[in-house]
Amino acid sequence: MRLYGCNMETTFEEIVKKNQAMIYRIVYSFVKNEHDADEITQNTFINAYRGFKKFRFDSSVETWLTKIAVNSVRSYCRKKKFLSIFYAFDVEDRTTDFSDIRQNTERDVENSSTAKSVNRAINKLPPRQKEVFIMKHLNGMSISEIVNVLEISEGGVKSNIFKAVQNLRKYLEGI
Repeated sequence: MRLYGCNMETTFEEIVKKNQAMIYRIVYSFVKNEHDADEITQNTFINAYRGFKKFRFDSSVETWLTKIAVNSVRSYCRKKKFLSIFYAFDVEDRTTDFSDIRQNTERDVENSSTAKSVNRAINKLPPRQKEVFIMKHLNGMSISEIVNVLEISEGGVKSNIFKAVQNLRKYLEGI
C-alpha cells in the first residue's frame, strides 16, 4: 500500500515516531505506572498497525491513535479488575511513583501527599468522567478532540467535565 509516495511500513513508522510520546503521556496519565504505560502504548501501536489499512483519514491520525489508546487503557483496566479478584490487588489504590521527589523536606512530603490524594480522587470518578477529565485537563485535548475520540456529543463531553470537577471538589474537600 502506498501513501504519499511511501510504502505502508515507512509511513506507519513515521506515524509512530511522531506520536509515540503523545500516546505514552495519555496512557500514563490513566495508569500512573511506567511499565504498564509502556506495555499499553506498545499494544496501541500494534493495534493501530493491524487496522492501518482500514484507516480512511476521516479524522486526524492523532485522534485515531488516541481512540485506540483509550480503548487499550479500558481493556487493561478490565483485565486488572478481573485479575484483582485473584491477586487481591486493587487498581484504585495505586498512586504515582514520585522518584524525583526528595523525601527530606516537609514541603516535598506534603506535595507528594497532595498529589496522591488528587490521584486517588481522580480514580474515584466514574469511568467516563475520568476519561474526559484526564483528556481535557491532564493532556490538554480540546473539546472537539475528545468528541472525536470518545464519539459522544459536545454537550456530553462538557457535562462530564463539569461533573468530574464537581466530584473532585467534593472528594478533595478538606485537603
